[in-house]
Amino acid sequence: MRIRLVILGLILTAFSLTLAQPAAAQTQGNFGVGFSFLGNNDIALASSNLPLGFFGVGELELSDNMSIAFDVSGNYGVGRDVCGGVASRAIPTSQQPAECLVGVVPAVQGQDFQGFSNNRAEAQWCSPTLSECDLKAVSVAGMVGPRFSFGGGGARPFVHIMGGVVRSVRKIGFFSHTSTNFAFMPGFGVDVPINDGTDFRLQVDFRRVLFGADADSGSSLHTGGVDYNEIRVGFGFLWGVGG
Repeated sequence: MRIRLVILGLILTAFSLTLAQPAAAQTQGNFGVGFSFLGNNDIALASSNLPLGFFGVGELELSDNMSIAFDVSGNYGVGRDVCGGVASRAIPTSQQPAECLVGVVPAVQGQDFQGFSNNRAEAQWCSPTLSECDLKAVSVAGMVGPRFSFGGGGARPFVHIMGGVVRSVRKIGFFSHTSTNFAFMPGFGVDVPINDGTDFRLQVDFRRVLFGADADSGSSLHTGGVDYNEIRVGFGFLWGVGG
């Protein structure tokens, strides 16, 4: 199923490029930057949203209402308390809240920390060697796909469907795990002209991260170990380029 979705995204992109070839001689585009908020992140128990974020976008027009769009974003959550974690000492399982133990897989004797910590609740990462026991979560994504715009010289609504990869990190102290996964991201928004060369953009995206329950212990990052959904809200400014 996951492979089919990725292939479908590639087909849609190639199809949109084929349709728009006659307009290539009048190609123009835009680029922009802005702030983004990522909700429903699932890479750690304590990171239900990543409120600090940015996005960078680019767009190459293929016809009056069709373009190929590029999107790079990063979202962060830092200083998250780890289920009531206590600084400077390990937290026994018996003293952890129930929500810290969801999906925990017992450690196998002989495995090193990196071999099993991705299957343990964040509170169990705490150690007497750490001065603080808090969580840092990061999600970075790169996407590309067709975008369709509507309207004339005023506000221009748009819809798109993009595909790409998401790089996720969760870290406590010097312990961390990372994972890179395919994702697809349909979304919609509106561009509102401010002056001749600048637009204001408001955008909402729904991202499906194809994590997969079959991920091995080296790549499995969140306790559920299955595909998950995210929602991203962003706003920023665009500048036109080209003729």
